[in-house]
Amino acid sequence: MSTTETSAKDEAAIKAVMTTFAEAWNAKDAEHLATLFAEDIDFVDVMGRWYKGRTETKQAHAQALASFLSDNQMTITDTEIKFFTPDVAVAHTTWETTGQKNPDEVHRIENTGVWTAVTTRKENTWQITAFHNTGTVPISE
Repeated sequence: MSTTETSAKDEAAIKAVMTTFAEAWNAKDAEHLATLFAEDIDFVDVMGRWYKGRTETKQAHAQALASFLSDNQMTITDTEIKFFTPDVAVAHTTWETTGQKNPDEVHRIENTGVWTAVTTRKENTWQITAFHNTGTVPISE
């Protein structure tokens, strides 16, 4: 298999991880979500909180998905992959969500953002090793 074929196969596998992230999110399944993370993941959420390790990251997601994100649904709009080595790549993924609750329990109509996920191949499986989520804010001109 050529490097190009391997890269295309690996790119598809990494994109599948990002899609599975959204599916687990929408199902409110923090356990499934955590299977996408390396044991030593560094995860920075959209509010700037930094979680260290799979267990801490899973617990934070379980709490959020059961509370203010309980009605939230995510759609991935694009993912671009850049390989640094055959076993390390970064995925930039844009997303949209609906149904997120504000502290006063009023639902927002829409939220958008981009996440940066460093992915690594371990035993032929791609995992998220580092993750940074950023909400987008419209800038008026």
